Amino acid sequence: MEWEKATKKEDKIFEIPETWLLPHYYEVLTILFRIENALRVFVFSVLKSTFKENWSTQPIVSDDSESGTIEKIAKKRISQSKDFGYLGYFVSCPIMYLTTGELIRLIMSDNNWKHFCKYFLGKKAIMENKLDEIINIRNSIAHFRPIRQGDVEFIKQNSVHVLGAVEAYLLQITNCRNVVPTNTSNVWYQELTTIGTENVSLSLFFSDNEEWVRIELKYKCPIINKEVYDQRIVLYRLLTIISSAILSKYTELKNQIIYMSEEIPYAQMKQDFISDLSKNINMVIDKKTLDEKHEVICSQIKDLLSLISEETDLIKKDNLAKGTIVKAVNTHASYKKSQETGTWNFYNSELSCSVEENSPPEFWGKADFQISNYISDTHKFPWMPVPISEIKSPW
Repeated sequence: MEWEKATKKEDKIFEIPETWLLPHYYEVLTILFRIENALRVFVFSVLKSTFKENWSTQPIVSDDSESGTIEKIAKKRISQSKDFGYLGYFVSCPIMYLTTGELIRLIMSDNNWKHFCKYFLGKKAIMENKLDEIINIRNSIAHFRPIRQGDVEFIKQNSVHVLGAVEAYLLQITNCRNVVPTNTSNVWYQELTTIGTENVSLSLFFSDNEEWVRIELKYKCPIINKEVYDQRIVLYRLLTIISSAILSKYTELKNQIIYMSEEIPYAQMKQDFISDLSKNINMVIDKKTLDEKHEVICSQIKDLLSLISEETDLIKKDNLAKGTIVKAVNTHASYKKSQETGTWNFYNSELSCSVEENSPPEFWGKADFQISNYISDTHKFPWMPVPISEIKSPW
């Protein structure tokens, strides 16, 4: 056997060997991959919003007719997956171990349909049938049976009919970018806007439909050591937040939110080679829950900010110390001159936290959600340690 490889000719241009599968096979695989993972994000978010910490104990019948819960079935499959842990990437979230068929049965079950029905623009039986048609083509690919070119267009059409409102829902919860108005009268707004410390500021944002609230904690990463080389390279030792550790320590907060993500804003070089490196921690929660549980949520956030302040001060005094939420990392910046001007590039990946084996399902890692077509364009789904495609250029 002689396996040929695709040859990269130029940026984003590849030459495909004649013996490879026809292009529509890759197209349908891409579509199915995105549909199944978008359904996982959707099902998790609705279940988490509805059942809070009990989302994973919801009953389900597996593809092999085994009755259990999401957690029970996933635990068995995770164990089987670890037998071959040297292959692929390990993913810990239980929802990632459910098949498309199992996700659909969860949605369409008598117990759950009332929670999902408003996100489907059609009668339950019709929506279920269209999803079953997608599964039929999915099974053909999974078992390496041939498919028609027309099957690709069929899946696209069904996905638009069935998942249009689902995508709109996902865009709402992943794009909370509207500043909550200062005249908002809700008790949670009055309480949260009074919270802040020397190193952490808090901001509040709405989704377009104002059903979701994003609580943003901005941590100004203190520099505890700095070394400058030839005016062109600066080594920093600075502090960052261990995002996933917040969810492990503050259980009540984790139970109420849908997800937590993080982002590292663009940094600028200031006078005397001082950078303004920071880290944003985002927690998204539905407004109804925030109205009902504002006391425990505000209390947990206050405790969190107090702990961040304590551990920040501790490590500033003792650079070898490590907190439960705060830790010291090394980063650097380099100056690149271009003609008469120059720019500073910051290499700050150490400020981020990866999605790891023990990360709670509520931790989604780096936030890259500024897209208009969540299902078809997103380059990295929650719980995945690596991207699945290039980032689509907005231009």
